[in-house]
Amino acid sequence: MTTTPQDSGWPVSERILRWAARSPERPAIVDGQLTLTYGAFAARVGSLVGRLRAFGVGRDTVVAVYLPSSAELVVAATAVLVAGGAYLAVDINQPFVRTRRMLHDSGAKYLVTMSKLWSINGDAGPVPVYVDDPAPAGHPPMAPPPPEPDALAYVTYTVGSSGDPTGVLIEHAGLTNLVDWYGACHQVEPADRMTQLNSPGTDAFALEVWPCLAHGATLHVVDRRLLALPDRLADWLGYTGVTLCSAPAPLAEALLDVPWPAATRLRALLVAGDQLTRYPHAGVPFRVYNTYGRDECTVVATSGEVLGTRSGAAAVPPIGRPIQGITAYVLDADLLPVGDDEPGQLYLTGSGLARGYLGPQARTLARFVPNPFSSVAGARMYATGDLVRRSADGVLHLLGSTDEWIRVNGHRVAPAEIEAALLRVDPVCAVAVVAHVPPAGEASFLVAYVVCAEGRVYDEATLRHRLADELPDHLVPAVLIHVDELPSTAFGSVDRQALAKRPLPVRPEEL
Repeated sequence: MTTTPQDSGWPVSERILRWAARSPERPAIVDGQLTLTYGAFAARVGSLVGRLRAFGVGRDTVVAVYLPSSAELVVAATAVLVAGGAYLAVDINQPFVRTRRMLHDSGAKYLVTMSKLWSINGDAGPVPVYVDDPAPAGHPPMAPPPPEPDALAYVTYTVGSSGDPTGVLIEHAGLTNLVDWYGACHQVEPADRMTQLNSPGTDAFALEVWPCLAHGATLHVVDRRLLALPDRLADWLGYTGVTLCSAPAPLAEALLDVPWPAATRLRALLVAGDQLTRYPHAGVPFRVYNTYGRDECTVVATSGEVLGTRSGAAAVPPIGRPIQGITAYVLDADLLPVGDDEPGQLYLTGSGLARGYLGPQARTLARFVPNPFSSVAGARMYATGDLVRRSADGVLHLLGSTDEWIRVNGHRVAPAEIEAALLRVDPVCAVAVVAHVPPAGEASFLVAYVVCAEGRVYDEATLRHRLADELPDHLVPAVLIHVDELPSTAFGSVDRQALAKRPLPVRPEEL
C-alpha cells in the first residue's frame, strides 16, 4: 500500500496513526533486537499520550524528551505530537550544564525520560514522566484533534551571534512540507527502510524520523558505535537492506570511500548538516544528494543530486534548488535581486519557515524580515547570512558566510558559543577562537587565543574542565594560547584572519 494523495498535507501524527490502523503488522521501528510493528508502536504511543494529556499537555506545550537514540525516543516524540504538544529532543551525551540551560530556556513543563537517566538533584525543573513506569489505571483523556498548521511541532536549538544556544520554533506546517517533499522527491513507500543515526538534539532527527513513519516505512535505529566505523556501517546498511539514509557530511564522505556490498539496496544518501566538500567517485552504487538547510527553515531548504565527478577548483558540489514549498532569493545589501552567477545573500521563505526564536522578539525580527516580494500582509523571509550564487540553470552554489561561522572537520561551528563559555571563566577577559588549517592532508582544528585580567594567567586544566562541562567535545579547542592582546582590524574588530595565520607554538598532538 502506498501513501494516498489524501495523506498529503496531513500532520505527521495523524499520518502515523493512519498507518497503524491500515497496516498494524507492518514493522515500524527496528532497534537492535527489538522490532515494533505499527500496531505495537501506536499502542505504546497511546499509553504515553494518555499520561501527557492527564498532565494537561496541549497546543504549544513544550515537552522535553531525554532518552538515548532508540525506539523509546521515537515513541516519546511521537506521543508528544499526538498529545498536541511540541517536543524538544535533548542529546543525553551533551554536557548536563548545557541540558539544564536548554530546559530552563525552553520553558519545558514536562520531561519524558527513564528513571535511571534522570536526576534533578533537588532542582525545580520540568516534571519527569518516566517511560519505564507502568501506566496509571483509569481511562485516559480523549486524544485531541489533529494539530493546526500553525501549532508548534518541535523546538530545536541553534547558536546565534551572542554565543548562547537559541531555541527555534518549528510549526506543523513546516514539518508537513518537509515530509511531503521528502516523500515525493525520494518516492518513499512502505517497503523502504530508513535510518536514524543523527543526534536527537539536531534538526536532522526530524529529517530521518518523520518522512519515514509518515509514509509507513520502517525506521532502523543505528548502533552509535558504527558511526566511527564507516566500513562496518556500510556492511550493516547492506545487511539490513536500508534503502534511504541521511548522514552528516563527514560521515557521508567517509561512506563514499569504502567498498560497498554488491547487493546493497541503498538507493539514496542524503548529506545533511553541512555540505559535501567534494564529488563522489565513479562507481558509488547509489545516488548522492547534497542538502542545505537551517534550523530556521525546517531542516532542508535546498537539495540536489550530485552528478558526475570533478576535481580542482570546481570540486565543491552545489546545494541544489529550493525544495517544494520554499522560495529562495539571492539579494544584495539593498535587498535587490542580483544577476545569475553574481554573489548575494540567501534569503528563504515559504511553508518551512519557523515561527521564530524563543526569547526577546527583537531576536526574531533581526533575522525574519519583511518579504518585499510578497503581496501578503505580514509575509516574512529569513536572512540566512550565507553567500551564494545562482547559476543560469537555477542551481545554487554556496560561497561562504556573512556571519562569523567557521567549518572544522565537517562541523559548522559558531566561535561565539565557545568564546562565551571561555569568558565565563575567571580570569579570562577577552578571547578569539579561530580554525587552524594545517597543510593538505591534515585535519583542521580549533585554536583559542585567550587574554586574561592584568597580571593573571589561566590554569589550562581548569579551563578545559569548565569547557568540557558546557560544550560538546567538538567545540573544545585543541590548542589554548595565552596572549597579551588580540589584534584588531582597521575597523576595530578582532582580526581573526591574522590570528588564523599565526604559527602555533604547539601542535595538538604535542599536548
